[in-house]
Amino acid sequence: MKFVYFFVAILAVFFSIDIINADDDMVPIPGGKFLFGEDKKKIEIGEFYIDKYEVTNAQYKKFKPEHTFPDGKDDFPVTEVSYFEAEEYCKEAGKRIPTSVEWEKAARGTDGRLYPWGDKFDSKKTNSIEAAKDGPVKVGSLEKGKSPYGVYDMSGNVWEWVDAWDSKKQYRIMRGGSYFDGEDMNKTISTLMSIPDDIHGYIGFRCVK
Repeated sequence: MKFVYFFVAILAVFFSIDIINADDDMVPIPGGKFLFGEDKKKIEIGEFYIDKYEVTNAQYKKFKPEHTFPDGKDDFPVTEVSYFEAEEYCKEAGKRIPTSVEWEKAARGTDGRLYPWGDKFDSKKTNSIEAAKDGPVKVGSLEKGKSPYGVYDMSGNVWEWVDAWDSKKQYRIMRGGSYFDGEDMNKTISTLMSIPDDIHGYIGFRCVK
């Protein structure tokens, strides 16, 4: 009988994790050197996997049932989530928050491009203030704006928490820009700083492993 209870408990844990990962879709990012930052410093990084899309409202609700969002926004990026909450979600899913270097490699590729699609800004490829959407759009809806590795919404839509501090270790870093920002803040090198427990309608996240 004890074995039966133990087996049931194991299944419960398994399916609890699977609830979060059920519609998971990750993209492999190959290891190697790439050009990082505004000065295009050559950095080497190992292979990793990153979420193809920003974490959605529907995914987050499976993790936190009390999470609420407007009807029809299931596949929109979850927002108003602090760094700590994002970190907790990724950990529960068997993942983690990406480092700033990992995030930029996934967004930029190896050639030092300023936007996921190239060096020239195009308002049709990103949900920035120029697109005049006045809010986030459904994840993955901007096909032509994906990164060289096929990762979506790494320019615009919502800022994304990364596992990095400012130089004084007071603020956490976010990457990628948002619908709230113009082309200069939606580059692959763009950063924003905030206290880790801050929440806003233009801040979301994705995970890596």
